[in-house]
Amino acid sequence: MVSVNLLRKGWNYRAFQYFPFVIGLGAFFFVLAGIATLILSVELAHVAILFALSSSLISLPAADTLKREQLEPVKLAVFLAMSAVGIVLMYLLPNFIYFAPDLLGGTGIFFSSLGSYLGVLASLIPWVYYCHCIYLVHKRAPAALKRYSRVFFAGNCIGVIGILTMLSMSLEFLFMLFSVGLVLMAYAYSHEPKLFFVLPFKAIQLMVLETEGGLPLFTHMWNQQGGIADEGLFSGMLQGVSLIVRESLKRGDVQEIRVADAIIIAYRNPVYPIAFILVATNSSRSLRDGLKLFAERFCSEFHECFMNPNNVKQFSSAEHLVTACFPHVPVYD
Repeated sequence: MVSVNLLRKGWNYRAFQYFPFVIGLGAFFFVLAGIATLILSVELAHVAILFALSSSLISLPAADTLKREQLEPVKLAVFLAMSAVGIVLMYLLPNFIYFAPDLLGGTGIFFSSLGSYLGVLASLIPWVYYCHCIYLVHKRAPAALKRYSRVFFAGNCIGVIGILTMLSMSLEFLFMLFSVGLVLMAYAYSHEPKLFFVLPFKAIQLMVLETEGGLPLFTHMWNQQGGIADEGLFSGMLQGVSLIVRESLKRGDVQEIRVADAIIIAYRNPVYPIAFILVATNSSRSLRDGLKLFAERFCSEFHECFMNPNNVKQFSSAEHLVTACFPHVPVYD
């Protein structure tokens, strides 16, 4: 529900697109596992396990969104191979899944020794990797996000402990621990969804430049360290590089300039002599989309002010556009 609400508000980023499927498929697993326990149906328990594997499968790209835009294929291949072996054995071996009295005095779903090890190893691939990513998020998060990153990390660790209980306990303990862990994780990222954007990039500075005279019209800083020191000099450099590239290669304007520790993303309005510059540690689709949206809204709101660009105070009210177009960007200062 948290992810769906964020998507409805316009946070249309991949991290929030994956999580409804991860949680939804996981919920089907627990519901079907509960029904299977009530009616003692091994066949229904098999179906429940398929939903659990599907949830874990989607959690791998969900975890990857915390660090990068591309999916890393090795973990996915290992998980699919182990899942395929587990599914085949689940249907071929007797007592791979069975019902027995649990520690709570009722009846629970248990796995054979082979089933327990396969299930734990397959489940730990996405969840341990996710735990590693959340630890890095907590380590690098700005001070304002530390409280929620700790809660998110604690929730994920509880989920990992729940997976380990499959080695000797019934699925009821997995359900209870996962429920606690997911509540903590949902609480953390519902209050600070910016947690998902700490690792992929660190946005530093946003600038709007008048290209004919090289005049900086508007500047916003997310990080005081690493910004452009001389905006006028940078404007002249950008114009010179763009002119050389446009005239020599005839392939349009410069869109990105990469240096050792940063990348400069540029967007030029085709109608007005205005350039929009974003400095960050890494490029990202969410940053490029946000810059394009900011440029469109800035030109729509301030196009009448372009007749007198020397009065830069008239553009200071564009701060609300930064909040609207880059709601996901963490602030470090």
